[in-house]
Formats: sequence, structure tokens, C-alpha cells
Amino acid sequence: MLALALAASACLGLAPLSAGAAGGGQVSFASASKVDITPALDTNRVFLAGYGATGRRAQGIHDRLYARIAVFSDGRKTVAIVSLDLIGLFLNDVLDLRRMTRFDKPGRYLFVTASHTHSGPDTLGMWGPVPGVSGVDLGYMKGVKEKVAAAVLTANDRLKPARLRSASSKLDPKGLCKDLRDPAVVDPYLTVLAAETMAGKPVATIVNWSCHPEVLDKTNMLVSGDYAGALCSKLDEERGGTCLFLPGSIGGLATPDTRAPRDFREVSRIGGELAARAMKALSSEACKPMTGFPVDSKAETVRVPVENSRYLLSLRSLASGHTLRDAAGDPLPASKAYTLPARHIVRRLKKDELPWVETEVSFLSLGPACGLGIPGELFPELAIGGFAGEFRGGQPLLDPANPDPPDLSKAPKGPYLKDLLPCKTRFVVNLANDELGYIVPEYDFKVQDSLTLLPRRPGHHYEETNSIGRSATSIVIDAARRLMK
Repeated sequence: MLALALAASACLGLAPLSAGAAGGGQVSFASASKVDITPALDTNRVFLAGYGATGRRAQGIHDRLYARIAVFSDGRKTVAIVSLDLIGLFLNDVLDLRRMTRFDKPGRYLFVTASHTHSGPDTLGMWGPVPGVSGVDLGYMKGVKEKVAAAVLTANDRLKPARLRSASSKLDPKGLCKDLRDPAVVDPYLTVLAAETMAGKPVATIVNWSCHPEVLDKTNMLVSGDYAGALCSKLDEERGGTCLFLPGSIGGLATPDTRAPRDFREVSRIGGELAARAMKALSSEACKPMTGFPVDSKAETVRVPVENSRYLLSLRSLASGHTLRDAAGDPLPASKAYTLPARHIVRRLKKDELPWVETEVSFLSLGPACGLGIPGELFPELAIGGFAGEFRGGQPLLDPANPDPPDLSKAPKGPYLKDLLPCKTRFVVNLANDELGYIVPEYDFKVQDSLTLLPRRPGHHYEETNSIGRSATSIVIDAARRLMK
């Protein structure tokens, strides 16, 4: 019976029928693969993403970039998780991958995220040679999707009986991560999932940690996966199998707590330390393997208004990655959409004239673990709270020198998103299936006009200017709450 199940997994790329579904003891399945997606530098078209309004022309390759894939199935539902060493992907790229892999069919779900390395190529159209000009190499993007689709299909065809372990370890973030914006909140939980063969051989290790992969600053001109790449390289070497990095709640701004200088030694230090902490969490006696683990997923498509003037002026890049609609929900023709930036410059668009984009909020369940997929960079306080200082990581909750601190009396009350997750091991994944920028708590969204920054406010308000808008927060959070019910 089990042999028949495995044969089914290799036939037409279909998920295997579990032995449990056929009447015997329940069996679940897993597999993994990875593929090199490092850009070639011979075209002079590789603009590194992540800092400022223009890209930096890559001058070399320090370490390779990868797409890493893990596939899980309980015989009824199959979920493929893809983690890319990139700044991010838009929803339309994910939909392309689902069609290419046939993971747009019932019973299957393809979940895609990016590490958000700031030393990879522009894949969002925001870091070109000059402000407002895309730095995306369409040929490179086409190649990435073809490679990822092939790797997903290969992994799906190689599903084998597996067991799953999960652990969540609370770390002291000092020396690892800090928050640059008040209130100081760092999600200190390192969450690890490990798929193994029935004999205990590692298949995939999934690590969820909440900090921007930006050890390397804007002076770096070399392609790199930053600390997330170093973390996975270390785990691949130490454990075997394939490591996937899933970025947690990185808004705020959660950034590496580096020791000067911000160089590749720091990349190795932080990546190596997180890898060691992940290994330690998995070695705990409490981290017991589960066989016959259930696999499930849910997703909700929502519409979000493009309220940020900067996003409106970059509407071509945004439109290439999303379905645009008007306020009534009807499709917005490209001929009309592309006139909106000019109209907005001449006279500010009214609320009912704004374009809306479709995005996706998601929920995954893998045995004892479950998590949310958020299509942007969520402030950690929306996931875990921390307004009383319990997650400040040794920092002052409010910087005494901040001339415009948030009014914590208006902060949202719990329960927060992680509190509501209905499982033992909980995680939140950012940049999941899309990238809308920062998801800012509404009470702390102070910039009224993110193009002119007027009325100009003192203090730190970078995140508002790199968010699709104020309304996105409640729309995304409400959808996440519905999915968890």
C-alpha cells in the first residue's frame, strides 16, 4: 500500500495518497530542493535593492543566492513553501508560479516568501539607475520563475514518508537584533520546523526569525544573501537537508544589532549564532517528532487602497505585480491607471479616485505548528504586543531623545496575532506571497502625506513613507483574524 502511495507521488506530479487515507496507519510526506538563482553580472543590469531610491550596480558576487523549497503532504492537502534570497516578489509573480507548477489546483497551496536581503537584485522595480526607473531585469525574473517552478515540481515528485518536529526558543536579541523605531519591540522567538525521514535523516529545516537581512549596508556592492544566507548555509552544512529562512515581523524597524564594521564577518557571526540556536532548539528533549502530521492552508484575497503618493508615482511597477481595481472593485484598465500618477501630481486624487490592489493573507498549519502569511513588513507589536516593555530587548521602550514619541495610551490592546494562533508552535511570516511595504500600527501612522512628508514631523517616520497606506493595516489584520477562526 505504501509503495502504491509513493508511486502516485511520482506520477504526473501529484501529491501522494497517504496510507491513512487508504485505511492503514496515517503517513505524511515531505521533500525539499534548492536551486541557484544568482544573477549573472555580464549584462551590467544587476541593481542591488534595499536602500534609497536608486539601486547600486553590483560589482561582484560574494555568496550565491538560492531558492529553497520544502513540500509537505498528508495525502489530502499538499503545501509547498518557497523561500528566495531576494528582496521580495509581487503577487502576480506568485500566481505565475502557481500556474507553472499546477499548485493553483484544489488541495494544493504554494506559499512564497523572500528573505528580504538588501544585497540581492531589484525584483520589485524600485531600485533602478535613477529614481522612478525600474531596476528589474525581466530576463532574470523569467529565469528565476522557471527554475523555481522546476524545483517545486521535482520536490513534489520526490515526496517520501516523513516526520516533523517543531520548536520555539526565546532568545536575548542583544547582539542579534534591535528596533530603530519607538516603541522598542523585538520579537525574540526563533521558531524552527524540521522535516526528517522516518529514520531521522534531515530533509528540510525551516527557520523563522524577525529581523531585516541588512547587516551589509548601502556601501556594499557585492551580491549576498546576508545573514539569512549564512544561517542557511551553516545549517545545510551542519545538519544536512535544505534550510529555508522565513522572515518574521521585521517592521518597526527590526535591524541587525551589529558590531562595527558592518561587514561579512558580521554576516557570518549573526547567521552562525542563529544557526546554533536553531540546532539547540531542535536538540531539546521536548522537541518530539510527529508522524502522520496534518497539513492545511487557507488564504483570503483582499483589496488595499494605494494611499501613499510615492506608490502612486511608481504605479507602473506596482501594477505589473498586481491586479488594479477602482474603489468599486471593478478592474482598472491600464490606459486609465497609467494616467493616475500625472493626475495626482497636478491635483491630489480624491479618496474615491485611488487605485486599489489585490493582495493575499494566508494561514498555514503543519502538524503542531501554524502561522500567518502577511503580504508586507509587519510591525512586531502587531504580532506580539510589547507596549509595556516586555519585548524591548534591553533598549528603552521610548527613546528619551525622541521629539515625537508614539502615544502608547492609544496602542492596540491584545490579544495580538500570535496570541490567536491555534497551535503549539506559532510563527508569522512577512513578505508572504506579496510585498506591500510596512504594515504600520494605525495609532502611530503620523505622516499625512508620504510624498512631501508635510506637515513635516520630527522624529523617525521612514516606515509611513514606505507603506502602501494607513488603511492597509486594518484590512490585513482583519483578514488574518478571520483566517485564524
